[in-house]
Amino acid sequence: MRRITIITGHYGSGKSEFSVNLAILKKVDMVIDLDIVNPYFRSRETEMVLMKHNIRMISSGLKNALGSDLPFISGEVFLPFQDESKTAIIDLGGDSIGARLVRQFSDMMNNKEIDFLMCVNIYREATSTVDGIMKMARQIEGSSGLRITGLINNSNFLRETCCEDVRTGALVVAEAAHKMGLPILYTGIYEKIVKECKGLAGEIIPLTLYLRKNWL
Repeated sequence: MRRITIITGHYGSGKSEFSVNLAILKKVDMVIDLDIVNPYFRSRETEMVLMKHNIRMISSGLKNALGSDLPFISGEVFLPFQDESKTAIIDLGGDSIGARLVRQFSDMMNNKEIDFLMCVNIYREATSTVDGIMKMARQIEGSSGLRITGLINNSNFLRETCCEDVRTGALVVAEAAHKMGLPILYTGIYEKIVKECKGLAGEIIPLTLYLRKNWL
């Protein structure tokens, strides 16, 4: 894992849930919520969880702004680009509007220290096919000005996910990765079925559903 990992993905891909779980597993210094487009299921909602793991959450600088849909972010988002001792995961919006936000760091980036990963859930309409995944990737790259360096297979139905769902996703994501010349770096699997799911590409990341209450 590189010092800064930027995770993008279409709405419903589970990128925020994945970002939080990866941050905890890898013990990074901070999670930066740069998703100002989607007001639902934001990684900033897990601030208290992250604090228990000594991970700092950076999002809005507005006090008591958790439920706000104002597109406001703190100037502290620049910290990992200014301090090379800090590790960070950046949760970035995944459409052509949300991904553009990362351009503000373009003059500060050392590409050797940054991974730009696309989180894919094939059970979402826009990324249900190889062509759809590739089209989404092109849109994100065009908007962000960055090249995607790897894919995440995060194909799931939340708590209803079974191993066959993940494996079906793996086949589609693998074909897209092959056509784009990219590795599958991670596979996200709901924590309760991890032991049942073998032989999948990339590092397996067990997913606790921090952003989905039991009734969702």
